[in-house]
Amino acid sequence: MKALKWILLVLAVVVVIVQFIRPEKNISKEPTSIALAQHFPVPQTIQSVLQRSCNDCHSNNTVYPWYAEIQPLGWWLNKHIRDGKRGVNFDEYAGYRLMKQYHRFNDIIEQVQEDKMPFPSYLLIHRYAKLAPEEKNELVQWCTAMRDSMKAKFPVDSLERKPRK
Repeated sequence: MKALKWILLVLAVVVVIVQFIRPEKNISKEPTSIALAQHFPVPQTIQSVLQRSCNDCHSNNTVYPWYAEIQPLGWWLNKHIRDGKRGVNFDEYAGYRLMKQYHRFNDIIEQVQEDKMPFPSYLLIHRYAKLAPEEKNELVQWCTAMRDSMKAKFPVDSLERKPRK
């Protein structure tokens, strides 16, 4: 019984100590000059969808829930945010090479159509982020239009990889 008390005491101390080890917050006060909306025409309806359903993980400005202050949940959220920004970051979108921008529009289309984004785990708590069918359709149409405008503006070999022989 005495050993169990010591184990519980050590665990309690560890839980308290890890509360002081916090990841850096993904909060940027300044908009970037390479943000998606600075280089592509983003209708207000699309901007609203991105803001509500995508930007927490795919921008430089996350709105953190209260539980982000509890470790290790904060670490877990931070990993999701880093992974999301590595996939696509709307605040740095125009800084990508043309080919990556072009392909990211296609990735967004696929992820939205296959209900992979927003993440189902994200939607468990953030029900407001769920995309309505008409929002999905509008986002897909917009991404398709952006790809088409890139095709019209840039040479195909700057947008698509050449097939290997």
